[in-house]
Amino acid sequence: MESLERYRRSCTPRGPEERQVIARAVRTFYVSLTRFKSAQHGSPEEALGCLTSCEMLLKVQYQGRKIYIKLDDVSHSGLLEQAKEKFSIHNQTGLYIVDETGTEVDEEIFCDLVGEKSEIIWTIVDCCHSGNGSLLQSSCTSPSPSSDTHTVSLKRRHTGDSVMSPRMDDHSSQAKELVQSLLQTKPGGEKILREYSETQEITDKVRRKLVNIVVAAMIEKYGSAPPMDARTRYALGIVTMFPCLKDPYSEKGYEHFFDAESNEGYIAWKLKNMQRELSSGSRRSSSSRDPSSNRGPEFERDVTTEHQLEGDQCREAISLLKHSTDEEQIHMKMKQTFQHRQKIVHDPKKSCTVLKVFPRFLDTKGLVLQDFQLLFGEEISTKLLEKWGTLKPKIIKESKNLTKTPVLNSLIRSAEENQDEDDDLPAWDSEMAALLLLVCLLPPPPSGKKRVVKIKVQEAMKHVVRFHKSCRSLQEITGSDEMRHPYILAVGMARNNIHDFYIVVDGQLIPCKAKSSLSAFDELFKAHYVLGISYDQALHNMYTFVQTTIYNVDVGLCHESPRVKELRAKILN
Repeated sequence: MESLERYRRSCTPRGPEERQVIARAVRTFYVSLTRFKSAQHGSPEEALGCLTSCEMLLKVQYQGRKIYIKLDDVSHSGLLEQAKEKFSIHNQTGLYIVDETGTEVDEEIFCDLVGEKSEIIWTIVDCCHSGNGSLLQSSCTSPSPSSDTHTVSLKRRHTGDSVMSPRMDDHSSQAKELVQSLLQTKPGGEKILREYSETQEITDKVRRKLVNIVVAAMIEKYGSAPPMDARTRYALGIVTMFPCLKDPYSEKGYEHFFDAESNEGYIAWKLKNMQRELSSGSRRSSSSRDPSSNRGPEFERDVTTEHQLEGDQCREAISLLKHSTDEEQIHMKMKQTFQHRQKIVHDPKKSCTVLKVFPRFLDTKGLVLQDFQLLFGEEISTKLLEKWGTLKPKIIKESKNLTKTPVLNSLIRSAEENQDEDDDLPAWDSEMAALLLLVCLLPPPPSGKKRVVKIKVQEAMKHVVRFHKSCRSLQEITGSDEMRHPYILAVGMARNNIHDFYIVVDGQLIPCKAKSSLSAFDELFKAHYVLGISYDQALHNMYTFVQTTIYNVDVGLCHESPRVKELRAKILN
């Protein structure tokens, strides 16, 4: 091996054809020797076959799909050509190969690595499909003694662990240097860098200072209307400099600081405030946004469900449902009339009649859960219960950075199950307290024509859950409450001792199958989609966070405020 390598390096062939012949011979020897080593425990005929064949099977993946590719002539260009054909890649440029560490492999060293690492999974990366400025992280698992399997996954993650194409890497590095240089020279900047170095976190207070410094610098350099590319560059620089601020669910990760398409984000908002202009001049109104940004509970979805009844059969089933008391039959007929019910839900003239047409919602538990699962599938339906154990401590931790109030302190103590017996405020159980902390983290936005009306956080919590002492009649609720947006009615002897949950809609009670606060909130969220009811304006940010970050519904397709994206970045990073 060493002598052949010395020969290859010492040769000075006179033409390209001679160089190709020598390179091919070396590649063939590397591949054959590798295969010979792996076949040493086989028969002599198998070993001899390895030395006489230059074919090789390579494990290759592209955008998560893995296949074997057989190369007659092992080469960098040969692998790319075969990959284009096998994966149906139409792009002719911008493709490159990375190894299991995420390191780009060029043509010069590819053949050497193939000989040394025959079991590697080669990953094909397409610059044109990775998104402008998107980051690719290579996460690898080394083979254990009992397995020779290598797994390479490419994900968008924070900059410190990312693998990017050279062009993207340069762009991000330059943006990072821009922000770093700014903070090192502007008053207050060094303090931000020092605090981040110590804690690896950016609090809301520090984030506001950071945005103030950036916006002031832009105005100083460009005037009162900095160009869009400058705003984008600073936004990219911020999340590259401080990876904990990067939103892993958005396309580029920095849209909550500045989104060029909608002219929204912390940088845009600060600029508008400093310019003292009305937001209507530059921010797109909700009516002018892309229709996809309005996705949520009221968005009608294409759903195909088996064994659906139509025409007379559907009408007969609906008639039967109004009188049936057989729970198994009720669930079956409700399932068979699901698509008809969805048409009613999304018909503006009929949507208010759905509980009259299907009154079994009001006395049969589990129907909301069944409809939601038919709408989105089992995997999405279980997201909250699966993720909550991981999310809950992070939500509590973020809540401790908020301005302290008696209500907030009481919720944190309840969430941590550390309630003071002398606490004047009635305490919810741990799960409900942690859920209500989301309302504190994503408080009600201003509303009204001039966006000056804003309800208090404590009042907004009543739009999520209300306590009803079990000794009182439920008719008090059904007779007086006409609130359209759903909320939980928790019935029990105390807030931390609930034995029944209901979803209240239009003064009517839908009994919950849930026996815990977390499961009740799960049904509350799902009721919005099953009945096609929009989010309460005071809870819009909170519900949007739950929708995209927890249930992963319409990620990247619905409008999210910068607050929602920032909280997601803090909790998931």
